[in-house]
Amino acid sequence: MIMKEYRSSELITDPSGIHVFFSDRSRLEESHVHDFSEIVYVSSGSAIQSVNGAQYTVRRGDLIFINVGSVHSFSSPRGFSYYNVCFDPGLIPRRIITEENAFAVLQLSAFEELRRENDEEPVSFSGRDADRMEAMLSELLEEYGSEGSFRSTALESLMNLIFISILRRISSGQQQVSRDVFAWLSDYIRDNPGEVLTLEALAEKCFYNPSYFSRCFKEKFNVTLTQYVNATRVEHAKELLEAGVSVDEAAQSSGFGSRSAFYRVFAGLTGTTPGEWRKTGAKEKR
Repeated sequence: MIMKEYRSSELITDPSGIHVFFSDRSRLEESHVHDFSEIVYVSSGSAIQSVNGAQYTVRRGDLIFINVGSVHSFSSPRGFSYYNVCFDPGLIPRRIITEENAFAVLQLSAFEELRRENDEEPVSFSGRDADRMEAMLSELLEEYGSEGSFRSTALESLMNLIFISILRRISSGQQQVSRDVFAWLSDYIRDNPGEVLTLEALAEKCFYNPSYFSRCFKEKFNVTLTQYVNATRVEHAKELLEAGVSVDEAAQSSGFGSRSAFYRVFAGLTGTTPGEWRKTGAKEKR
């Protein structure tokens, strides 16, 4: 069975860059993915929400932040009402990301490895906080369906307020980040050497300003992100070469864009060529 995939080019057609709706009915949404981020906020009833294999029972006040590429579904035999906001991650303005809330923002990133421990439960609002969130979402929905003046400014302002409220909730009480997120980031780079690991790509995935992300990374690891990624990729390539994988296959699997780049970086870090390492690397390693 082919998994359903929603595309932003088909769904998010409004100039504001968002798609908002409210649903109040019993339904089943089978597993699907999409190339945009999504906020689901439950205003009444309950449902079983599944995101990347983890299941949650969600009720009024619960909010699920679903990232680009996450596999998710939900079911609610008795029905539940919820607000749904679909948007491109780039819509979130960099100016609201600060050193104070940066780690909270990272919990909303696409790196499931960074989120899993602290994301065993949805973000939850209660009391006046829930009332305020629902009021903002209701106003967002009303503004989205209107044609009034300053519509785009109103939508942007409401999205900013909603996002800030989510950050505040994550940063408070039991939602506080308790793990070294950069250790998890290191694991992600190590386990995914073939992915796009540029400063811009990693910063955007976790909503960081690239310059701030770069500075934090260097302070933590004492090397630049590029140096760290290259060293990690070379270590991965060395293991492949020792296992008998061809030079071209090792370069591609390790995330190098070209054979020449692979040779240049490999030689700079090891003092030898990939071919020579394939012959002598295991012996030198011992």
